[in-house]
Amino acid sequence: MALCVRRLVLAATLAAAVALLLCTSSAPVVRAAGTAEFTETQKSNTLKVLQAFARAIPELGKKWTGDDFCWWGFVMCVSSGVSVSVQLSSAAGTLPEMPDSVDYTKVIITGLRFFLMPELVGTLPASWSRLQGLTSLTFWGCGVSGTLPPSWRSMKSLTSVWIQDCRSITGTLPPEWASMPLLTTLRLRYLPLRSTLPTQWSSMTSLTILSLDSTQVYGTLPPGWSGMSNAWLLQLENCDLSGSLPSSWSAMPKLEKVSLRGNHFCGCVPDSWAQNAGLDVSIEDKHKGSNCIAGTECTTPTTTTTTTKPPTTTTTKPPTTTTTTTTQPPTAPPTTTTAEPPTTTTTTTTQPPTAPPTTTTEAPSEPTTTASPTATPTPAPETECGVDGCEVCEGDSAARCARCGEGYFLTDERTCLVYCDGGVAAVSSGAAAAAAVCVVVLLSVGLAA
Repeated sequence: MALCVRRLVLAATLAAAVALLLCTSSAPVVRAAGTAEFTETQKSNTLKVLQAFARAIPELGKKWTGDDFCWWGFVMCVSSGVSVSVQLSSAAGTLPEMPDSVDYTKVIITGLRFFLMPELVGTLPASWSRLQGLTSLTFWGCGVSGTLPPSWRSMKSLTSVWIQDCRSITGTLPPEWASMPLLTTLRLRYLPLRSTLPTQWSSMTSLTILSLDSTQVYGTLPPGWSGMSNAWLLQLENCDLSGSLPSSWSAMPKLEKVSLRGNHFCGCVPDSWAQNAGLDVSIEDKHKGSNCIAGTECTTPTTTTTTTKPPTTTTTKPPTTTTTTTTQPPTAPPTTTTAEPPTTTTTTTTQPPTAPPTTTTEAPSEPTTTASPTATPTPAPETECGVDGCEVCEGDSAARCARCGEGYFLTDERTCLVYCDGGVAAVSSGAAAAAAVCVVVLLSVGLAA
């Protein structure tokens, strides 16, 4: 009886192991590389740029010693290039300017990511536009400040820009970024940006994800953005936007999700949107269906300025005097020998003086500004995550990671890789490795039974 039970357990164990391996056999594998795979000019020029970061962030300088940067912590080398992902909550420093004595066509840095580093300060350097091979740039929870550099338009290889929870980054959305031909993901979230939505961005035909929620962007939705032919997710929640919803946006062939809650829109969701069964629109109910009242006034914050006329001065003429003189002709002489002299009568009339000049001046009034309060951003709930090693998944996907756990590295495919031997990831994306471990454990359990 005992032998029969052991055989049944072993058979079940093997069946489970085979099924698990079949499910994970197609998992992508990322192979680690060493500096030996790069040319000498690539290594020397890349090293100069990485050393600039080591000097600007002393904590990195302690870890980044020697010339073989593929063995440094927070650095991952693959055959396509070098990616840097740093998470040091206590590390202080600044973002370095790019050095002059570098041939940037030979720099093979493809990714720069900084997570949860509130002591990392300074502005976003315009000179980073020299990094022509950079494909991914991320700042999450950092203390960097300043504005978004228009010069970054020169980074023609960029596919992803993600800046979130960096509360000292201000300014406007650069219209110049429309010339980034390969940009597919642009996330600028929880930033005090004060800007309208650039109409020039309508030419960003590669863009698939645009997230500007919990910023202070204002104005109306540009109808011309219907030219974003590959956009499928537009997140514009908790901003200061107003006006009506452009019906032209229904022309975006791949658009699946539009998030617009927490703004000051008026009117109803256009019929052309409502007729698109594949389009999910997140907005207050008052803008939808039978709950919507066409022509509802917008609640855009307004500014009223009152200006008075300039002071007015009135001046009267000086007093005038009128003199009238009347002379009677000589009287005919009498019959006597004595004549009377001519008589002259003079009458003088003087008008009473007019009241002194009166000056009346109206005091200027102070301009009055009335603004409605700005809604407090409320982060969306996190999606339950199904990515190995992932702490937080992207808001709308359980298969794409936003932040990996300790000891893991976030890839451009939004999966998590394990750091091994001082920073080099020498394992697969995790699924196949997990399956292999599971086979050993299950077999051990079966044999023990």
